[in-house]
Amino acid sequence: MIDGGEVLHSLSGSVQRSLSRAARAIWPLVQKANRAFEKPSPHPKWAPAPLLKRRERTFPELGWPRETDSLCPKCVKEIRQQVLDGERDLTTLTHGKPGEIRAKILEEDGQIKMKKRCEIHGDFEDVMSIDPAFLARIENLYPGRDFVAPLTSLRNHGT
Repeated sequence: MIDGGEVLHSLSGSVQRSLSRAARAIWPLVQKANRAFEKPSPHPKWAPAPLLKRRERTFPELGWPRETDSLCPKCVKEIRQQVLDGERDLTTLTHGKPGEIRAKILEEDGQIKMKKRCEIHGDFEDVMSIDPAFLARIENLYPGRDFVAPLTSLRNHGT
């Protein structure tokens, strides 16, 4: 004897498959229509330009191993103190790259670490994450840059 619930379940499965096939067939047409009748991007008051469409957004290099720009923590403190003491001009911070060093981000011992070397102060190692899978998930959720930020005096401070 066939249970009415089994028939309904079987029917809903075939309906579901049919709808899924139809959606896959229609989706390219929807995308084409969206491109053909595209509205201009919104321009919020806080943004320097209209927001970029998803396909126009850019992404930094993510994942590991990778290299990035970083700062020597000791150089930064020394230079900051020199500026405050009047031994260095403030423009050192905006026109130079004081304390800037290259860093490697890598997975080691089940952690994500940043390793860097300053010619003056030696090696530094920082733990960025104790859960590589979680950090990978967070990086994968990054939606991309919304707009190209203009280089203003506020943002003109080195790399």
